[in-house]
Amino acid sequence: MSAERAWSVRDAQPADAERQAFLFNTCFRKSKDAATFHWKYRDNPHGPALGRLACAPDGTAVGGYSYVPRRFRRDGRRVLLMQASDAMTLPEWQGRGIFTGLDDLVAAEAGAAGVPWAFAYSGRLSLKGFLRNGWRHIGDARVYRWCFRSRRALLRLGRLGPLAALSAPLADVALGWRTARRLPSGAESVLVRIDRFDDEADALFEACVPAVGLIGERDAAWLNWRYVDTPGRRQEAFALRQAGRLTGWLVAEFAGGHAFLVDHLAVDEAARRTLLLAFTALAGTRAVEEATALLCDHHPAVPVLQDLGWAAPSPRRLFRDMFPVIVRACRPDSPPDDLHLVRWWLADGDRDAEHMSA
Repeated sequence: MSAERAWSVRDAQPADAERQAFLFNTCFRKSKDAATFHWKYRDNPHGPALGRLACAPDGTAVGGYSYVPRRFRRDGRRVLLMQASDAMTLPEWQGRGIFTGLDDLVAAEAGAAGVPWAFAYSGRLSLKGFLRNGWRHIGDARVYRWCFRSRRALLRLGRLGPLAALSAPLADVALGWRTARRLPSGAESVLVRIDRFDDEADALFEACVPAVGLIGERDAAWLNWRYVDTPGRRQEAFALRQAGRLTGWLVAEFAGGHAFLVDHLAVDEAARRTLLLAFTALAGTRAVEEATALLCDHHPAVPVLQDLGWAAPSPRRLFRDMFPVIVRACRPDSPPDDLHLVRWWLADGDRDAEHMSA
């Protein structure tokens, strides 16, 4: 224990899930329970979290931080990375080096185990701390939008917003006509609900691994853990079947008047277009105001969405229209090429969040 910092470090254990929930809820104003942290830190099929707790002299945990393992393919070859998760310190203990100390500790331990990179989508509260502690901001993922109801979009116009929003009913007629014109047609393709992912999902992922770059493995075990067996059960999965064959899948969340394209995978660009058309149509049936997709500009889904009429973010406001992608080298020999965002194939579901809605 540091005499001036007056805190010590220990490994996080399964019995700490209740305390981790308390720390999380206090720091982020949420209402999670212990089940969330058993799920996130212990049940992940890619491995248990590398978690540490900062403790007061009496042993009470006053801060916590974890790296969650995630298998990736790097230029087609398997590599284990770490996702930074839940940097949290009670307000009265902030400013004592807890985040930087725990981050340095788990990064060093991950590096000693051969892990080259930790990655994260940074939140508003933690970005400056990450960047001061060796993390690199390599670019931003941006929010692409499709409006089904115009009031929310019009209210974004600043001082003119409330007045402009009065025209929403007329604008909604035009938006509904535009959506109806773009509904997919024909009997060759069908979108069906997935209760659980299976071996077909494994085979689809293997067929979709890019030859160049980094993509998180989306095997059936990880997909079921990440999207099906979550404590909140907020997400829904759908399969695109064409002539009886699985050619794509998507995960969506519908909450609070919002539809989120959480994740998707398609065997080719024709299947991707059909899948994104189907998601747009599906969102339209859920009476939402807006659908969004968080993607880096180089993602192959971006030109498809824009061709379908989805809007790129404007204005580009950080933490509303854009989210920073950050990485930290865990080893001196971590490949420098990976500091370029164009090498990363990320989706909304690669964020450290059980669900997308508040």
